[in-house]
Amino acid sequence: MADQAEKLREMVKEKNKEKKKSRVIAFTSGKGGVGKTNIVANVAYLLSTINKKVIVFDADLGLANIDILLGLKPKHSLIDVIKNGKKMKEIMIKVNDNFHVIPAGSGVEEMANISEPVFSKIKDELMEIIKDTDVLLIDTGAGISKKVTSFIKSSEEIVVVTTPEPTSMADAYAVIKIASTNYKKENISVFVNMAKSKQEAETTYENLNKICKKFLNKEFKYSGFSLIDKNLPSAVKQQKAVAELYPNSNFTISMKKFINNMFKENIKVKENPIARFFASLFGGS
Repeated sequence: MADQAEKLREMVKEKNKEKKKSRVIAFTSGKGGVGKTNIVANVAYLLSTINKKVIVFDADLGLANIDILLGLKPKHSLIDVIKNGKKMKEIMIKVNDNFHVIPAGSGVEEMANISEPVFSKIKDELMEIIKDTDVLLIDTGAGISKKVTSFIKSSEEIVVVTTPEPTSMADAYAVIKIASTNYKKENISVFVNMAKSKQEAETTYENLNKICKKFLNKEFKYSGFSLIDKNLPSAVKQQKAVAELYPNSNFTISMKKFINNMFKENIKVKENPIARFFASLFGGS
């Protein structure tokens, strides 16, 4: 009886493993230069440190740069999957044991002008590789072109990154409108980046949400914010994740809070009130 009970438990465990579903989250923005790729890279890095298997797909087709941001040197890219018969697994680059990147390739005209059959092939390949991962983070390009909205349409969760600038907010609204109206997406959240203070970030979200409520008759979640942080350009120059080089920086703290909020994790957050104060004054950390 004991052996049978043990076998039953093992069968239940196996069934639960089979039912496990990877989360697919697209990070997008209406405007370029809002720091979206830095957010994706650092969220992925921090998730990998709590033993989550993470893949980042650089979907900024034609202008991809997450490999540069992390100091990676890809031998192959997505163009090899499309034209040369490579599999996604063959082109993935290892950042660490839990974190891999799928590079799209930069300055490639074929990637900038992607067709529907090519997109379908990419989607099929992605669905195949996420069977072995916990989270797939898609770093889309900026704007509302078809190559951006195709990935939004295919994602279960969408994080729209904006800054407090009016143009960024207007473009963020355009993305939200398309995602919610054209593609009936409900699981949309807003992340405010490069804010001067917590209050500015919250006001930015509230104003954007008011517009959505007025014109779309919908409200969307607030997934967090990050302040302007002088450690970001330093990390970019060193081609490392900010969270790796500056674990106590304001930006890293913001990423941890984002993960705790979005993934219901409990990454320890050690607040730095003095740094937070000076950041609000000078945009540092």
